[in-house]
Amino acid sequence: MSHLIKIFPADISFSGESEKTLLDAALDAGIHLEHSCKNGSCGVCEAQLLSGEVRDAQESLITAGNNILTCSCHPVGDVSLQATYYPELAGQMKKITPCKVVSAEYVSADVLKLILRFPPTAQINYLPGQYINLQYQGVTRSYSVANADEKQGIELHIRNVPGGQMSQLVFGGLAANTLMRIEGPCGTFFIRKNDRPVIFIAGGTGFAPVKAMVESLLAEQTQRDIYIYWGMQQEEHFYSSLPQQWSSQYTHIRFIPVVSSDQGEWQGRRGFVHNAVVEDFDNLEDFDVYACGSPVMIEASRKDLMTLGLPAKHFYSDAFTVSK
Repeated sequence: MSHLIKIFPADISFSGESEKTLLDAALDAGIHLEHSCKNGSCGVCEAQLLSGEVRDAQESLITAGNNILTCSCHPVGDVSLQATYYPELAGQMKKITPCKVVSAEYVSADVLKLILRFPPTAQINYLPGQYINLQYQGVTRSYSVANADEKQGIELHIRNVPGGQMSQLVFGGLAANTLMRIEGPCGTFFIRKNDRPVIFIAGGTGFAPVKAMVESLLAEQTQRDIYIYWGMQQEEHFYSSLPQQWSSQYTHIRFIPVVSSDQGEWQGRRGFVHNAVVEDFDNLEDFDVYACGSPVMIEASRKDLMTLGLPAKHFYSDAFTVSK
């Protein structure tokens, strides 16, 4: 049975069924509500249920006045939500596209840079910062796109997850021209158009979408101040020299690498990566912050940076959840 789902304050509506989550119904209708992981881990898709009833992943009935996760709740009848909607993504439809491996390069001991190419007529039409679902030999995993221009194909940064199904498939040898598929574009992580200075906070391979977004800003010849905070456990884990090159070439870009381990001979910043931001700024009222990494890092960043005056609506995040 079809139900009417209304979104406020955008005042838009679409149809949904009890078998589909509210988020999936919205995306199928080409309506992009805020989301990231889609499995209930990150909390980015939280919305307020204004009217009607929904059932969550545990089949519990939730009534109006409560906050819900659109990625895991199904409508019981007609409902209305207060949720963030992105007109910038209007018309962007997720689709499955075949692709082939151009190269698979080990850029560190546990990170693979994978370059994929597509048929000449294929267009992904992603925004830098979004992610795709990589499909290979029956396994599907989500990875952020690490380059801004799809004419160059798609670049992915894949971390070797011990015991991970996709890791076991791609680490150890991927031949050129190996056939894969991607599904996308996905997510609502992208650069908002304004003149506010930007702080990027990346943990591990969370650098991938940051790389794509910085590339897009440079292509636009932006003069916005850009701060890149990249956290790794050890110095040798930093797998790209691009942030340092950018900071050397452009006066409006600053790169701050942060190592979390207290071992080794690292002479730079140590600790949790978001704490370096807290140490460097007294007031973040005029900034945009884009954080990408583990849900724990993102939640800590959100909480601590808002104490420095960062408006909640100017904190954007993409949570990386680990799948085996």
